[in-house]
Amino acid sequence: MIMQKIVLLTGGGDLPLEVIRNLKKQEIKFFCLVFCNNPVSKIIFRNDFKIINFGKIVTELKELKLEGFSNILLIGNVKRPNLKEIKPDFNTIKLFPLFVKKLLQGGDNNLLDFSIIQLKKLGFRILDLRKVIPENFLGSGNQTKTTIIEANLNDIKKGKIILDSNSKFDIGQSIIVQQGSVLGIEAAHGTDHLIKTSTSFKNDLRPTLIKLVKIKQNLKVDLPTIGITTLRNCKKHGISGIAYSANKTLFIKKDEIINFCNKNNIFLFGV
Repeated sequence: MIMQKIVLLTGGGDLPLEVIRNLKKQEIKFFCLVFCNNPVSKIIFRNDFKIINFGKIVTELKELKLEGFSNILLIGNVKRPNLKEIKPDFNTIKLFPLFVKKLLQGGDNNLLDFSIIQLKKLGFRILDLRKVIPENFLGSGNQTKTTIIEANLNDIKKGKIILDSNSKFDIGQSIIVQQGSVLGIEAAHGTDHLIKTSTSFKNDLRPTLIKLVKIKQNLKVDLPTIGITTLRNCKKHGISGIAYSANKTLFIKKDEIINFCNKNNIFLFGV
């Protein structure tokens, strides 16, 4: 895939740093747009960047388009903006009513689908992270030295059925199951909060975390992501392993994660 001059709509977390390292290695020019009141790593500011208000994004993108930028990556955690903070300029004001409508409808998919449509109308191509950093993805089956038993596989099957059913409500990607009992389902607070608040039964079989893509989820801009913090939380709270969507789940510092799993008897299983 040919990639030249990429705009990075940059949020928080480790993912933007992983992408930036990869683009530098390939000598691909990029420019980071960072949103006001959205914390990001200080490392971002060592590169070409600009901090902008949500209300000026169309103007900024049009200017970058004139400079030859034609590709976009949406990377990192971005907080939903407070409507009072947006302050749309003359280029954004006509989109503002539609944006507010999508924001009030709730759910990530509505807002992301709207954003993608508008970016394409501006003439940008939305890049797929799976093609930009393919080395950060894992395939199907067990990716660790930890043995998976039939009870784990049964919990994974049950978790998948429930998550697939919940997809239509756009309410989370993760569930924790132990011997057929659901200990918790992810809500707005995210996967790590789910792990910390799900109490397991005291028996020999530890619970399993199942984290899968939603049905009809747009994988160009909204990939399930697993980092080392999630694995540390799994170890601390007695999770036996993680089932993930094969080739559709982004692993931040993948090699470090696999080494951690092997040392701590935690499995990674691609569904």
